[in-house]
Amino acid sequence: MIAMSVQNISMVLHALRKEADSGVVVESSHHVLTATEQVAELTLNLHQTFQQKNNRSTAFFHEESPDETNFPQLLKAYVSGAETFVEFSRKAIKVFADSINKHALDCDGYVYFLHYQYVGNDFLMIGILESEESVSFSGEFDIQRVKYIDLSRMNISMRIDLTQHRIAAEKKQYISFIKGRSGRKISDFLMSFLTAEEGVDKKLQNETLIRAITSYADTNQVPMEQLLDAKKELQSYCREQLKTGDNLDVKRIGEILPEAESSDFYTFLTTDVGLPESFPPSQSTLRTMTKYVGSGGGLNISFDQKLLGQRIAYDSTTDTLTIVGIPPNLKDQLLRNNR
Repeated sequence: MIAMSVQNISMVLHALRKEADSGVVVESSHHVLTATEQVAELTLNLHQTFQQKNNRSTAFFHEESPDETNFPQLLKAYVSGAETFVEFSRKAIKVFADSINKHALDCDGYVYFLHYQYVGNDFLMIGILESEESVSFSGEFDIQRVKYIDLSRMNISMRIDLTQHRIAAEKKQYISFIKGRSGRKISDFLMSFLTAEEGVDKKLQNETLIRAITSYADTNQVPMEQLLDAKKELQSYCREQLKTGDNLDVKRIGEILPEAESSDFYTFLTTDVGLPESFPPSQSTLRTMTKYVGSGGGLNISFDQKLLGQRIAYDSTTDTLTIVGIPPNLKDQLLRNNR
């Protein structure tokens, strides 16, 4: 199964070592790893782990520069066959380390350069595998310290869809990278290393999509029940795409609402709203598709949109929600503690 999933694998590992005075320094490898079953399994694990990350963003290269030391030029030399994968990775790891020191990142470990094919597409993946430490027991029942790699802690990683870069570069979505969960330090480092800039704002596009559904339904007098069914269908589709790591297809989304006299939903999304043909789904935005969600001042409120006007009423003049029939477990807590 692994051999069928990932093919034509080339992997080179380099090491980064922290030094007190000079930041990180590189220990370069001179060879490609032998394409064993273990290498294929690691490749598949890296690919799938990357796919499952929700905090991904997209980017694209700046316009080509004549500087032969920047990443796009190094990649161009490799893809054209002017340099081997090892030569490319040895030059690129120097740019990688310089960018780490420039942005004062605190990291060391193994940097992998991985070129492979998955379902017919060419991918180049680069990232850091940091060593973790744990304990184990020896055959003599002694405790010993061991080092291991935890793939789930994939914090610094990027992937270039070389196929998309070759045939659809104008979409500016061929680079994917994992964004740091706090601050812009990792994103700035990656953009510096790649000589790239961030492309699609997926959260904004997902929010725009949700607003567009309501706007289209209001304009074309789509019944509320049909609108809620459409949102459920869209939510289910988004979950599928999040699970596989694939983009949302706007043409597919355009089929969930009926065609109106003025225009069909797909034309409305692409022409009137201006959404691209595809973009990544957003996990955080997904929650608000069929629910009202809000938090602040010690309150966390979430309820299905269909309940508004039925069991829940909102009075904008007094800014109050009235709930009829609260959940039994909440009622039990209130009764027990309201003494």
